[in-house]
Amino acid sequence: MTITNQGSWVYFIRIVILLICVILYKLEGHSPDLTLSGHVDYSYISRLSDRSLINIPYRMVSLDIERQADQITLNGSFALEYHVRDDSYFLGSSDPQDFIFDMRELYVTYNTNKYEFRVGKQIHSWGSVDENSPLDNASSLDYYYMFFGGIDRKMATLSASLDYYIGNLKINTVFSPLHSTNRIPLGDDDFPIRLPVYPDASEILPISESPYEGGFYSTLSTDYGDLSASYYSGYDRTFNLTGVNVYGHGGDISFPNIDVVFGYRKTDVIGIGGVLLNNWFVMRYDLGYFTTKDQNSSINRPSSFNPIYYDSLHFSYPLLEQAKYVQSTFQLETELPFDINLIAQYFTHDTISYSSDSLPVDQEINIPNLEIDPANMNPSNFFTPGMGVPLAILTKKAVFLTLEKNMLDDQMNVSITSMLDVAKYIDVSGLAGSLFELKVEYILEQDLHGVLALTNVNGTADHPDGENYAFNRMEDFSHIRFELKYFF
Repeated sequence: MTITNQGSWVYFIRIVILLICVILYKLEGHSPDLTLSGHVDYSYISRLSDRSLINIPYRMVSLDIERQADQITLNGSFALEYHVRDDSYFLGSSDPQDFIFDMRELYVTYNTNKYEFRVGKQIHSWGSVDENSPLDNASSLDYYYMFFGGIDRKMATLSASLDYYIGNLKINTVFSPLHSTNRIPLGDDDFPIRLPVYPDASEILPISESPYEGGFYSTLSTDYGDLSASYYSGYDRTFNLTGVNVYGHGGDISFPNIDVVFGYRKTDVIGIGGVLLNNWFVMRYDLGYFTTKDQNSSINRPSSFNPIYYDSLHFSYPLLEQAKYVQSTFQLETELPFDINLIAQYFTHDTISYSSDSLPVDQEINIPNLEIDPANMNPSNFFTPGMGVPLAILTKKAVFLTLEKNMLDDQMNVSITSMLDVAKYIDVSGLAGSLFELKVEYILEQDLHGVLALTNVNGTADHPDGENYAFNRMEDFSHIRFELKYFF
């Protein structure tokens, strides 16, 4: 009997669910300890320009559970994501629900003195720096929470993970039978970051091989800090241009159809990192070396547009992209006078090499449904990294600064955060783009916090990309935000 890739995934998922049910049954008879925690968040966000409401989803309720008995622990994380309904919502749908239930994590952990084994839907965190690590690729990203910290901006995947301890050495291995992709805004709300193109699902070429992903992350602890090394292999979290097909009707190509095909490259990441500790500051560093290659040597397939009429494939041009790039993040933490904490980061992205086949498209060919100027059909212009630091879609060099101070016997926290685009652009002097946020969090009562934040984004009219420059598009996202959080 032959089991297809999809069938094997379903089989694996059923085994995991059965395993969780069996463990839950076993836990019932061992007086387990059950812990529930979470928060409710009421949030309001409006533009600085005209005070209009910014319509983006956010998690209004979050719930974490932990149930432990002997060496077995069940961990779960759940959320209710709130979506603001627009004025015409009920003209297209009669569904009164404006919440989406999200089972963010649900996995089982088995602990011993030597190792910890986890299986289920879980979020993985790799890297020495707190945020923006080029090594943190084992979990995909939720772009709607791109400016959040920690695991809030990550998405879980069904996977198995093992932490093994040998003295001061910790080795973490991860394996997943599934390809994890980022959750990207589709341009139908007010989120400021958009991709340059949004292909239809029919234009995505499925991964032909088993989409297995995995790797290891090792950490050696010393008296002066930590040293780490890692390797991860998987498919890109966002799609890439993989080639172009030209169709006709039988032998007639007088009115061709151009089918732009997208796919997912295979990417391997080798990483090193470290943490240096002393009494005055903490230094963190991560470096990732990426090798990516398009696996689609052939993109022959029926037309994704009107395949009955366009029934003949005349030309097929796979790109066969290959590239190598490096990303690094340096972080410094220290305490300034007046008990002010400083966290500074410097991120860089550099493409070392790029190669691909050419697209033989010129102005002599009539291409009515291809909205790309043939003069600009250089594949290198469309290359974007599919793994690594997600902010690489905004800039190749950035500085992040955070100043934070606790006041009034730690009842109030004041922080200033900035993101600066320090890359060099033609005809742009100084900073091309910047984001600043001033946030005040005050403990109103025990477990009840109030948050007031002001965010301002600035771009420049001199940028060579004009209005397509990311920080120019984000200027309208400048806003004031109020949150009321209840923790339980």
